[in-house]
Amino acid sequence: MGIKPKFLAVLAAIALFAGIGAVAGAPAQAASVKASAGASCTVAKKTAKVGKTALVCKKNAKGKLVWTNAAAIVVAPKLSTSSPVSIAPDAATEISATPSPTPTSPSGYPIVLDPNAGGSNEVVYPDPSDSEQHFDAKPVAPTNLRIVDLTDHSVSLTHDAIAGVESFSVYLRYGDSYTLKGTDAAHTNVEFSDLAPGWDYVACAYYYLNNVESNKTCLNVHTLGTTPVEPVLASGPTNVQLSSTETSISATWDAVAGASWYALCHVRIDSWQCGGYTMLSATSAIFQDGSIYAGWRYGIQITAVFADGSRSAPTMTYINSKGSQPAPPTKLPAPTNLRIVDLTPNSVTVAWDDPANSVVTVWSVITRYQTSYTAQGGYPDQHQFTSTAIWPGGGFEIIVSGYNSETGKWTEEAKIGFYAPTN
Repeated sequence: MGIKPKFLAVLAAIALFAGIGAVAGAPAQAASVKASAGASCTVAKKTAKVGKTALVCKKNAKGKLVWTNAAAIVVAPKLSTSSPVSIAPDAATEISATPSPTPTSPSGYPIVLDPNAGGSNEVVYPDPSDSEQHFDAKPVAPTNLRIVDLTDHSVSLTHDAIAGVESFSVYLRYGDSYTLKGTDAAHTNVEFSDLAPGWDYVACAYYYLNNVESNKTCLNVHTLGTTPVEPVLASGPTNVQLSSTETSISATWDAVAGASWYALCHVRIDSWQCGGYTMLSATSAIFQDGSIYAGWRYGIQITAVFADGSRSAPTMTYINSKGSQPAPPTKLPAPTNLRIVDLTPNSVTVAWDDPANSVVTVWSVITRYQTSYTAQGGYPDQHQFTSTAIWPGGGFEIIVSGYNSETGKWTEEAKIGFYAPTN
Protein backbone atom coordinates (compact mmCIF):
# COMPACT_ATOMS: atom_id res chain seq x y z
CA MET A 1 0.00 0.00 0.00
CA GLY A 2 1.49 3.41 -0.93
CA ILE A 3 1.76 6.44 1.36
CA LYS A 4 -0.59 9.35 0.68
CA PRO A 5 1.01 12.61 -0.61
CA LYS A 6 -0.35 14.65 2.31
CA PHE A 7 1.18 12.24 4.84
CA LEU A 8 4.47 12.35 2.94
CA ALA A 9 4.54 16.12 3.32
CA VAL A 10 4.09 15.78 7.08
CA LEU A 11 6.89 13.23 7.26
CA ALA A 12 9.19 15.51 5.25
CA ALA A 13 8.48 18.45 7.56
CA ILE A 14 9.23 16.33 10.66
CA ALA A 15 12.44 15.05 9.10
CA LEU A 16 13.65 18.56 8.23
CA PHE A 17 12.79 19.92 11.68
CA ALA A 18 14.62 17.05 13.41
CA GLY A 19 17.65 17.17 11.09
CA ILE A 20 16.82 13.74 9.66
CA GLY A 21 17.67 12.94 6.03
CA ALA A 22 15.40 9.87 5.65
CA VAL A 23 12.42 8.25 7.29
CA ALA A 24 13.01 5.06 9.26
CA GLY A 25 12.21 2.08 7.14
CA ALA A 26 12.66 3.95 3.84
CA PRO A 27 15.64 3.23 1.59
CA ALA A 28 18.56 5.53 2.39
CA GLN A 29 19.03 6.43 -1.29
CA ALA A 30 15.41 7.40 -1.81
CA ALA A 31 15.94 10.98 -0.63
CA SER A 32 16.29 13.34 -3.62
CA VAL A 33 16.32 17.05 -4.39
CA LYS A 34 16.02 19.22 -7.49
CA ALA A 35 19.22 20.80 -8.80
CA SER A 36 19.51 24.21 -10.38
CA ALA A 37 17.91 24.80 -13.78
CA GLY A 38 19.64 23.04 -16.65
CA ALA A 39 21.34 20.42 -14.44
CA SER A 40 19.65 17.17 -15.42
CA CYS A 41 20.28 14.06 -13.35
CA THR A 42 20.93 11.70 -16.26
CA VAL A 43 24.54 10.63 -15.68
CA ALA A 44 25.57 8.67 -12.56
CA LYS A 45 28.07 10.46 -10.29
CA LYS A 46 27.41 13.82 -12.01
CA THR A 47 27.58 16.68 -9.50
CA ALA A 48 25.72 19.96 -9.12
CA LYS A 49 25.06 22.62 -6.48
CA VAL A 50 22.02 24.31 -4.99
CA GLY A 51 23.35 27.29 -3.12
CA LYS A 52 26.09 25.85 -0.92
CA THR A 53 24.67 22.31 -0.99
CA ALA A 54 26.66 19.80 -3.06
CA LEU A 55 24.56 17.23 -4.94
CA VAL A 56 25.48 14.00 -6.71
CA CYS A 57 23.46 12.10 -9.30
CA LYS A 58 22.95 8.53 -8.08
CA LYS A 59 20.44 5.70 -8.28
CA ASN A 60 17.74 5.31 -5.66
CA ALA A 61 16.34 2.00 -4.40
CA LYS A 62 14.28 1.60 -7.59
CA GLY A 63 17.29 2.18 -9.85
CA LYS A 64 16.14 5.68 -10.86
CA LEU A 65 18.73 8.47 -11.09
CA VAL A 66 17.93 11.25 -8.60
CA TRP A 67 19.84 14.19 -7.13
CA THR A 68 21.15 13.34 -3.62
CA ASN A 69 22.84 15.55 -1.03
CA ALA A 70 26.51 14.46 -1.18
CA ALA A 71 27.25 15.47 2.41
CA ALA A 72 24.00 14.41 4.04
CA ILE A 73 24.31 12.04 6.97
CA VAL A 74 21.36 9.68 7.01
CA VAL A 75 20.08 8.82 10.48
CA ALA A 76 17.21 6.46 11.07
CA PRO A 77 15.13 7.89 13.96
CA LYS A 78 13.64 5.67 16.60
CA LEU A 79 9.87 5.63 16.40
CA SER A 80 7.93 5.52 19.63
CA THR A 81 6.01 2.30 20.16
CA SER A 82 3.17 4.42 21.44
CA SER A 83 2.95 6.37 18.15
CA PRO A 84 -0.63 6.37 16.85
CA VAL A 85 0.66 6.01 13.28
CA SER A 86 2.30 2.84 11.99
CA ILE A 87 4.57 3.48 9.00
CA ALA A 88 5.18 0.49 6.74
CA PRO A 89 5.91 1.67 3.20
CA ASP A 90 6.09 -1.11 0.65
CA ALA A 91 9.24 -1.65 -1.44
CA ALA A 92 7.64 -0.02 -4.50
CA THR A 93 6.99 3.31 -2.76
CA GLU A 94 9.38 6.17 -3.60
CA ILE A 95 9.72 8.92 -0.99
CA SER A 96 11.24 12.17 -2.30
CA ALA A 97 12.03 14.89 0.22
CA THR A 98 14.55 17.67 0.61
CA PRO A 99 17.48 16.19 2.57
CA SER A 100 18.57 17.80 5.79
CA PRO A 101 21.56 20.13 5.55
CA THR A 102 24.97 19.18 6.91
CA PRO A 103 25.04 19.91 10.68
CA THR A 104 26.70 23.23 11.52
CA SER A 105 28.84 23.85 14.59
CA PRO A 106 28.15 26.82 16.91
CA SER A 107 31.18 28.46 15.30
CA GLY A 108 29.44 28.31 11.93
CA TYR A 109 31.37 25.49 10.24
CA PRO A 110 29.93 22.26 8.79
CA ILE A 111 30.44 19.08 10.80
CA VAL A 112 31.28 16.32 8.34
CA LEU A 113 32.18 12.91 9.75
CA ASP A 114 35.17 11.10 8.25
CA PRO A 115 34.50 7.40 7.60
CA ASN A 116 38.26 6.93 7.15
CA ALA A 117 38.75 8.32 10.68
CA GLY A 118 42.10 10.03 10.34
CA GLY A 119 43.54 7.76 7.65
CA SER A 120 45.71 4.69 7.97
CA ASN A 121 47.72 4.34 11.18
CA GLU A 122 50.24 2.03 9.53
CA VAL A 123 53.68 3.48 8.90
CA VAL A 124 54.30 3.72 5.15
CA TYR A 125 57.80 4.44 3.90
CA PRO A 126 57.47 6.08 0.47
CA ASP A 127 60.03 5.48 -2.26
CA PRO A 128 62.38 8.50 -2.02
CA SER A 129 62.52 8.70 -5.81
CA ASP A 130 58.77 9.52 -5.89
CA SER A 131 59.44 13.13 -4.87
CA GLU A 132 62.05 13.43 -7.62
CA GLN A 133 59.51 12.98 -10.42
CA HIS A 134 58.23 15.97 -12.42
CA PHE A 135 55.00 17.66 -11.28
CA ASP A 136 53.36 20.17 -13.63
CA ALA A 137 52.04 22.29 -10.75
CA LYS A 138 55.49 22.92 -9.25
CA PRO A 139 57.89 25.72 -10.25
CA VAL A 140 60.52 24.88 -12.86
CA ALA A 141 63.54 22.89 -11.62
CA PRO A 142 67.07 24.30 -11.44
CA THR A 143 68.91 23.68 -14.70
CA ASN A 144 72.21 22.13 -15.75
CA LEU A 145 73.08 20.27 -12.55
CA ARG A 146 76.50 18.79 -13.33
CA ILE A 147 79.64 17.25 -11.83
CA VAL A 148 82.62 19.58 -11.49
CA ASP A 149 85.03 17.14 -9.82
CA LEU A 150 84.81 13.47 -8.87
CA THR A 151 87.14 11.25 -6.80
CA ASP A 152 86.96 7.97 -4.90
CA HIS A 153 85.55 9.69 -1.82
CA SER A 154 84.03 13.01 -2.97
CA VAL A 155 82.01 14.81 -5.62
CA SER A 156 81.71 18.52 -6.41
CA LEU A 157 78.52 19.72 -8.11
CA THR A 158 77.20 22.97 -9.54
CA HIS A 159 74.04 24.21 -11.26
CA ASP A 160 72.80 27.29 -13.07
CA ALA A 161 71.13 30.12 -11.16
CA ILE A 162 67.50 31.10 -11.75
CA ALA A 163 66.37 34.71 -11.95
CA GLY A 164 64.57 35.75 -8.80
CA VAL A 165 65.76 32.77 -6.73
CA GLU A 166 68.34 33.54 -4.03
CA SER A 167 68.93 30.15 -2.39
CA PHE A 168 68.90 26.50 -3.45
CA SER A 169 69.09 23.09 -1.79
CA VAL A 170 71.31 20.28 -3.10
CA TYR A 171 71.35 16.79 -1.63
CA LEU A 172 73.25 13.57 -2.23
CA ARG A 173 71.16 10.45 -1.62
CA TYR A 174 71.96 6.79 -1.16
CA GLY A 175 68.73 4.81 -0.77
CA ASP A 176 66.77 6.80 1.78
CA SER A 177 69.85 8.32 3.44
CA TYR A 178 70.41 12.01 2.59
CA THR A 179 73.12 14.63 3.00
CA LEU A 180 71.67 18.11 2.33
CA LYS A 181 73.60 21.32 1.66
CA GLY A 182 72.71 24.81 0.48
CA THR A 183 73.84 27.06 -2.35
CA ASP A 184 72.90 30.60 -3.43
CA ALA A 185 72.68 32.54 -6.65
CA ALA A 186 76.29 33.76 -6.36
CA HIS A 187 77.79 30.49 -5.09
CA THR A 188 76.32 27.45 -6.82
CA ASN A 189 79.19 25.00 -6.19
CA VAL A 190 78.84 22.39 -3.46
CA GLU A 191 81.03 19.44 -2.37
CA PHE A 192 80.10 16.14 -0.74
CA SER A 193 82.90 14.14 0.91
CA ASP A 194 83.39 10.94 2.95
CA LEU A 195 81.80 8.86 0.19
CA ALA A 196 82.42 5.18 -0.52
CA PRO A 197 84.54 4.37 -3.59
CA GLY A 198 82.79 2.72 -6.53
CA TRP A 199 79.40 3.59 -5.08
CA ASP A 200 76.16 4.79 -6.72
CA TYR A 201 74.46 7.96 -5.43
CA VAL A 202 71.73 10.32 -6.63
CA ALA A 203 72.24 14.12 -6.54
CA CYS A 204 69.29 16.54 -6.77
CA ALA A 205 68.86 20.33 -6.67
CA TYR A 206 65.69 22.33 -5.95
CA TYR A 207 64.48 25.58 -4.34
CA TYR A 208 61.41 27.22 -2.80
CA LEU A 209 59.45 30.00 -4.47
CA ASN A 210 56.74 31.67 -2.37
CA ASN A 211 56.94 28.72 0.05
CA VAL A 212 56.28 26.24 -2.78
CA GLU A 213 58.90 23.57 -3.48
CA SER A 214 60.13 23.48 -7.06
CA ASN A 215 60.61 20.45 -9.25
CA LYS A 216 63.95 18.69 -8.75
CA THR A 217 66.72 18.22 -11.26
CA CYS A 218 68.70 15.04 -10.52
CA LEU A 219 71.65 13.06 -11.83
CA ASN A 220 73.35 9.77 -10.96
CA VAL A 221 76.80 9.90 -9.36
CA HIS A 222 79.18 6.92 -9.38
CA THR A 223 82.34 7.54 -7.35
CA LEU A 224 85.71 6.42 -8.70
CA GLY A 225 87.63 3.45 -7.37
CA THR A 226 86.54 -0.04 -6.45
CA THR A 227 83.82 -0.90 -3.98
CA PRO A 228 85.35 -2.51 -0.86
CA VAL A 229 84.66 -6.19 -0.52
CA GLU A 230 82.81 -7.05 2.66
CA PRO A 231 84.90 -9.43 4.80
CA VAL A 232 83.59 -12.95 5.21
CA LEU A 233 82.48 -13.41 8.81
CA ALA A 234 83.64 -16.36 10.84
CA SER A 235 80.97 -18.92 11.64
CA GLY A 236 79.02 -18.23 14.83
CA PRO A 237 78.73 -20.47 17.89
CA THR A 238 77.29 -23.94 17.31
CA ASN A 239 75.44 -26.52 19.41
CA VAL A 240 73.52 -23.85 21.32
CA GLN A 241 71.39 -25.36 24.09
CA LEU A 242 68.72 -23.32 25.90
CA SER A 243 66.69 -23.94 29.06
CA SER A 244 64.24 -21.69 30.88
CA THR A 245 62.20 -21.00 33.98
CA GLU A 246 59.38 -18.47 34.23
CA THR A 247 61.91 -15.69 34.87
CA SER A 248 65.23 -16.83 33.36
CA ILE A 249 66.85 -18.32 30.27
CA SER A 250 70.17 -20.19 30.33
CA ALA A 251 72.37 -20.87 27.30
CA THR A 252 75.39 -23.07 26.58
CA TRP A 253 77.34 -23.38 23.31
CA ASP A 254 80.52 -24.79 21.79
CA ALA A 255 83.58 -22.56 21.77
CA VAL A 256 84.58 -20.69 18.59
CA ALA A 257 88.29 -20.97 17.74
CA GLY A 258 90.12 -17.72 18.53
CA ALA A 259 87.19 -16.05 20.31
CA SER A 260 88.10 -13.76 23.23
CA TRP A 261 84.55 -13.50 24.58
CA TYR A 262 80.90 -13.72 23.55
CA ALA A 263 78.12 -11.15 23.25
CA LEU A 264 74.52 -12.19 23.99
CA CYS A 265 71.19 -10.53 23.20
CA HIS A 266 67.59 -11.64 23.56
CA VAL A 267 64.56 -10.54 21.55
CA ARG A 268 60.85 -10.81 22.34
CA ILE A 269 58.62 -9.96 19.37
CA ASP A 270 60.58 -6.88 18.18
CA SER A 271 62.03 -5.78 21.53
CA TRP A 272 65.79 -6.35 21.81
CA GLN A 273 68.06 -6.39 24.86
CA CYS A 274 71.82 -6.82 24.53
CA GLY A 275 73.54 -7.29 27.86
CA GLY A 276 72.02 -7.96 31.26
CA TYR A 277 73.26 -11.57 31.29
CA THR A 278 75.67 -13.32 33.69
CA MET A 279 78.47 -15.50 32.33
CA LEU A 280 78.50 -18.85 34.15
CA SER A 281 81.58 -20.09 32.29
CA ALA A 282 83.48 -19.25 29.11
CA THR A 283 80.67 -20.77 27.03
CA SER A 284 77.55 -20.51 29.17
CA ALA A 285 75.41 -17.62 30.42
CA ILE A 286 72.05 -16.84 32.04
CA PHE A 287 69.51 -14.01 31.70
CA GLN A 288 68.06 -13.56 35.20
CA ASP A 289 67.95 -9.77 35.37
CA GLY A 290 64.16 -9.42 35.40
CA SER A 291 63.88 -9.11 31.63
CA ILE A 292 62.37 -12.57 31.08
CA TYR A 293 58.62 -13.03 31.50
CA ALA A 294 56.56 -16.22 31.71
CA GLY A 295 54.98 -17.70 28.61
CA TRP A 296 56.79 -15.70 25.91
CA ARG A 297 58.85 -16.84 22.93
CA TYR A 298 62.43 -15.51 23.06
CA GLY A 299 65.28 -15.55 20.58
CA ILE A 300 68.77 -15.80 22.07
CA GLN A 301 71.50 -14.38 19.82
CA ILE A 302 75.16 -15.30 20.54
CA THR A 303 78.13 -13.71 18.72
CA ALA A 304 81.82 -14.54 19.14
CA VAL A 305 84.13 -11.51 19.57
CA PHE A 306 87.81 -11.73 18.59
CA ALA A 307 90.89 -9.95 19.93
CA ASP A 308 90.95 -7.41 17.06
CA GLY A 309 87.34 -6.43 17.77
CA SER A 310 85.89 -8.29 14.80
CA ARG A 311 82.86 -10.49 15.29
CA SER A 312 81.53 -13.75 13.99
CA ALA A 313 78.20 -14.23 12.33
CA PRO A 314 75.51 -14.26 15.02
CA THR A 315 73.73 -17.49 15.95
CA MET A 316 70.02 -17.22 16.84
CA THR A 317 68.15 -19.93 18.78
CA TYR A 318 64.56 -19.78 20.13
CA ILE A 319 62.84 -21.00 23.27
CA ASN A 320 59.53 -20.46 25.06
CA SER A 321 59.90 -19.42 28.67
CA LYS A 322 58.08 -21.62 31.21
CA GLY A 323 54.64 -20.75 32.53
CA SER A 324 51.78 -18.82 31.00
CA GLN A 325 51.27 -15.15 30.25
CA PRO A 326 48.92 -13.43 32.69
CA ALA A 327 45.43 -12.73 31.43
CA PRO A 328 45.09 -9.26 29.94
CA PRO A 329 43.67 -6.77 32.42
CA THR A 330 39.95 -6.15 32.26
CA LYS A 331 38.86 -2.68 31.28
CA LEU A 332 36.15 -0.34 32.48
CA PRO A 333 33.24 0.42 30.12
CA ALA A 334 33.98 2.91 27.36
CA PRO A 335 32.55 6.43 27.46
CA THR A 336 29.42 6.68 25.34
CA ASN A 337 27.84 9.21 22.99
CA LEU A 338 31.16 10.71 21.90
CA ARG A 339 30.18 13.69 19.78
CA ILE A 340 31.44 16.93 18.28
CA VAL A 341 29.93 19.98 19.96
CA ASP A 342 32.00 22.63 18.17
CA LEU A 343 34.38 22.69 15.23
CA THR A 344 36.60 25.27 13.51
CA PRO A 345 39.42 24.84 11.00
CA ASN A 346 41.96 24.71 13.86
CA SER A 347 40.10 23.27 16.85
CA VAL A 348 37.53 20.66 17.74
CA THR A 349 35.52 20.34 20.94
CA VAL A 350 34.17 16.91 21.80
CA ALA A 351 31.92 15.76 24.61
CA TRP A 352 31.02 12.32 25.94
CA ASP A 353 28.91 10.59 28.56
CA ASP A 354 29.95 8.15 31.28
CA PRO A 355 26.78 6.27 32.16
CA ALA A 356 28.74 3.73 34.20
CA ASN A 357 30.09 6.55 36.41
CA SER A 358 33.56 5.02 36.15
CA VAL A 359 36.01 6.11 38.82
CA VAL A 360 38.28 7.94 36.40
CA THR A 361 41.37 9.78 37.64
CA VAL A 362 42.10 11.39 34.29
CA TRP A 363 40.59 11.34 30.82
CA SER A 364 42.91 10.73 27.87
CA VAL A 365 42.05 12.55 24.64
CA ILE A 366 44.15 11.58 21.61
CA THR A 367 44.00 13.41 18.28
CA ARG A 368 45.22 11.18 15.46
CA TYR A 369 46.21 12.02 11.89
CA GLN A 370 47.43 8.87 10.15
CA THR A 371 50.51 7.82 12.17
CA SER A 372 50.74 11.09 14.16
CA TYR A 373 49.22 11.02 17.65
CA THR A 374 48.78 14.00 20.00
CA ALA A 375 47.83 12.90 23.53
CA GLN A 376 46.29 15.31 26.02
CA GLY A 377 44.67 14.90 29.42
CA GLY A 378 41.33 16.06 30.79
CA TYR A 379 40.04 16.53 34.31
CA PRO A 380 38.09 13.56 35.72
CA ASP A 381 34.95 15.56 36.48
CA GLN A 382 34.77 17.10 33.00
CA HIS A 383 33.33 15.25 30.01
CA GLN A 384 34.33 17.80 27.38
CA PHE A 385 37.65 18.70 25.78
CA THR A 386 38.98 21.04 23.08
CA SER A 387 41.87 19.88 20.90
CA THR A 388 43.87 22.30 18.77
CA ALA A 389 46.00 19.59 17.13
CA ILE A 390 44.13 19.84 13.82
CA TRP A 391 44.47 21.94 10.67
CA PRO A 392 42.13 23.03 7.86
CA GLY A 393 40.97 20.34 5.46
CA GLY A 394 42.56 17.38 7.27
CA GLY A 395 40.80 14.18 8.28
CA PHE A 396 41.25 13.30 11.97
CA GLU A 397 40.21 10.84 14.67
CA ILE A 398 39.52 11.64 18.32
CA ILE A 399 40.09 8.75 20.76
CA VAL A 400 38.78 9.14 24.33
CA SER A 401 39.48 6.78 27.24
CA GLY A 402 39.72 7.09 31.02
CA TYR A 403 42.25 5.86 33.58
CA ASN A 404 41.82 4.92 37.24
CA SER A 405 45.17 5.32 39.02
CA GLU A 406 43.98 3.38 42.12
CA THR A 407 43.10 0.20 40.24
CA GLY A 408 45.46 0.73 37.32
CA LYS A 409 42.59 0.13 34.90
CA TRP A 410 41.71 1.92 31.69
CA THR A 411 38.29 2.21 30.12
CA GLU A 412 37.66 0.94 26.65
CA GLU A 413 38.13 3.55 23.92
CA ALA A 414 35.49 5.67 22.19
CA LYS A 415 36.36 7.05 18.76
CA ILE A 416 35.00 9.55 16.24
CA GLY A 417 36.40 10.64 12.87
CA PHE A 418 35.79 14.02 11.21
CA TYR A 419 37.07 16.47 8.62
CA ALA A 420 38.39 19.84 9.74
CA PRO A 421 36.69 22.57 7.68
CA THR A 422 38.72 24.76 5.37
CA ASN A 423 39.12 28.46 6.19
